[in-house]
Amino acid sequence: GGARRPTFLIPGGDLAGTVERVGDRVTGFAPGADVYGFGHGAFAEYVAVPQNRLAPMPAGLSFEQAASVPLAAVTALQCLRAGGIAAGQQVLVVGASGGVGTFAVQLAKHLGAHVTGVCSTPHIDLVQGLGADQVIDYTREDFTAGTGRYDLVLQLGGTYSPTSIRRV
Repeated sequence: GGARRPTFLIPGGDLAGTVERVGDRVTGFAPGADVYGFGHGAFAEYVAVPQNRLAPMPAGLSFEQAASVPLAAVTALQCLRAGGIAAGQQVLVVGASGGVGTFAVQLAKHLGAHVTGVCSTPHIDLVQGLGADQVIDYTREDFTAGTGRYDLVLQLGGTYSPTSIRRV
C-alpha cells in the first residue's frame, strides 16, 4: 500500500488511552495503565501498539490533552535540538500559537532560552501564558524588518522567505 491506497486503512497516529491487554513479551505496562504515544490506526476504538511507542500518561492530563502531545512535542524538541539550542540564546518561534509552536515556546523557555513568539492578535495572551518573554503580532509588525536578532529561528507557520529569516 501507499502509492494508490493508504498504507494504514485507519488514520491516526497520536493516542492516549488505557491498556486493555498486553502480549506475552510486554514488560513495561499492565492492563489498566493509562498511556500515551504513537500508534498506526489511532483513530480506532482499540489499537495494538508496540510498548516502545508508549509512555505512562502524565498525571493531571485528560486523555485528549495527552493525545495532543506526542507528534507536536517531539517535533518541537527535534527542531530545537537540530538548531543547537542552548541556555541564554535568543530564540524566535514563528507560529508560536500552533501545535508545534506551543511546545517549542515552552521547551525553549525550559531549556533556558529567551523566547520571542510570533502569532496573530487573538493568540497573544496564549503565547505569553506559555512563557514567551516577548510576543510579536505579525498582523501589526514585520519581525523580518525589525532590529531583533536571534540565535535560532523556528518557522512553523508563516511564509517568510529563507533570505528574510537569515536577516534576523
